[in-house]
Amino acid sequence: MKSALVLAAGKATRLGEMREQWAKACVPVGDTTPLGFLLPRLHAAGINRVWINLHFRPHQVRREAERCAPPGLELKFIEEETLLGTGGTLIAVDERDCLPDLVVNAKVFTDLDFATALNAPAPCVVLHPHSDLSLFGGFSYAHGELCELLARGTSAVEKSGVFTGICRPSPLWVEHLRQATNQSPPCLVRDGMLPAIRDGEKVRALIHHGQWCEVSTPERIEVARRSIASWS
Repeated sequence: MKSALVLAAGKATRLGEMREQWAKACVPVGDTTPLGFLLPRLHAAGINRVWINLHFRPHQVRREAERCAPPGLELKFIEEETLLGTGGTLIAVDERDCLPDLVVNAKVFTDLDFATALNAPAPCVVLHPHSDLSLFGGFSYAHGELCELLARGTSAVEKSGVFTGICRPSPLWVEHLRQATNQSPPCLVRDGMLPAIRDGEKVRALIHHGQWCEVSTPERIEVARRSIASWS
């Protein structure tokens, strides 16, 4: 059984007026939605079970997931009355089931073959070297492994890539997340991955040179619409 966690609980605060009608995971992008795009591709890559967290417009997200899930893909939901944070949601899935093989943010459009990430040694992070590091932030890497977190606003760095929101987590990430003492909900990257790297864990950098975009703002939705139309 291969499983994925699709992070879909965000408040969509940057969607502007579109937020009045849509959750980010359900926003129309051409003739599809983020969930409509992701779920069939995850299943085609070998994922049998998808966990989806719910918070903002939970009924809409659940309906869209059930509408888009291909036959044979099992859906599981975590309803978060209070947001758990990306790290807290990973802990919750690990406690209810097992550590998911993939974590994917439900705002992503990409021509990545998810089987490539699914079959890569864990832990690994998918980076896109052609997106704007100053806009998104990301990581530098060397010898195929992550080196340093690069915050938004960082100028171009050789051997770096934007974090695509796609990764394979490790048990050590969960161990650190459980120990997180921040006032805010634990973050998968800040409170899980980075402490694991400081402990000596090697995190593979999986470089994707193909297409990638995300839909957190109306402007980026327009970019995604144009991009997806050109992929075919």
